[in-house]
Amino acid sequence: MKLIRTVLGGLWRADFESPLAVAHSKRDPHRVVVTALALISVAGLAIVDSLSGPGVGFAVFYALAVMGATFHAGWVAGTIIAISASAAGFFARLLYYSSDVSVTTALWNLGNEMAVFMVLVFITGHLRRLLDQLSAQSRLDLLTGSLNTRGIIEAFDTERARAIRAATPLSIAFMDLDNMKRVNDELGHAEGDEMLRTLASSVLSSIRETDIFGRVGGDEFALILPDTDEHKALRAIQRLRRVVNRRSRPGGPYISVSVGVVTFRRDPPDAADALRAADALMYTAKRAGGNRVAGSVLAWDSEPLGQFGMVFDLAEHRARRHPGQDGEGLATA
Repeated sequence: MKLIRTVLGGLWRADFESPLAVAHSKRDPHRVVVTALALISVAGLAIVDSLSGPGVGFAVFYALAVMGATFHAGWVAGTIIAISASAAGFFARLLYYSSDVSVTTALWNLGNEMAVFMVLVFITGHLRRLLDQLSAQSRLDLLTGSLNTRGIIEAFDTERARAIRAATPLSIAFMDLDNMKRVNDELGHAEGDEMLRTLASSVLSSIRETDIFGRVGGDEFALILPDTDEHKALRAIQRLRRVVNRRSRPGGPYISVSVGVVTFRRDPPDAADALRAADALMYTAKRAGGNRVAGSVLAWDSEPLGQFGMVFDLAEHRARRHPGQDGEGLATA
């Protein structure tokens, strides 16, 4: 089994990722529909099989129906199709050509086909599980256990399409660890990695199930907040800042983040433009002193330049009302 994993993993890395990703993306249509289509295919094959005579075999076509049903609808559907395909072949040979094929031979062929089809169900089901695992791993950041850039972009595209269909707001936050370079230079990269892991685990344990979090750069993270307007988004980000603004470990440096949060009330842009807008606001928070949030409600302009319209800047607003309040907690121990 380990050898199969190794070989498949090597094939995945050796330029097979794209075609496998296409197959994986189409693996989950409605299972009842898939099973029904497979049964119809088996019935059609049985008719052709019975009309072609005992000398012409259709086992490979039955096998394709079994494998397709297993891959797209699961092992239960695959088993149903395997039994149906074996029975179809058996009755085609026995009923229509009973004078040419003995019952014993028909039963022997039935057993052989059933065994082969069930092996195919097992192999195809295992292949699907491997593809699921490989697909999940290709979207994860190994250091923090959160999504990587690819996973974040794909997730945003999914949520963007949902927001457009349902006409609901969509928010995205871009987070950057404060003083990360100083931690790496003075305390070492191991301490920096520990800060990244602590931040990720803190956020992942505090967000909703519908929220999506991932690492998009060295010390930069993104948080997607579906069906969240600017008020809920800013409350959520401020809550997360309080959660993560602590020491990475006893005696370690404090963790703080500068955040740019963007809310699209309608027609959000693609992931690259959304991340770019949130990233720009994150730098606004950095310039305002760090450990704070800059937020905007953005109206996407479909003109070639694709400019955003700033409505409010929370960092400047808070700095005017409470000078220095959000600048605390930046020192390292």
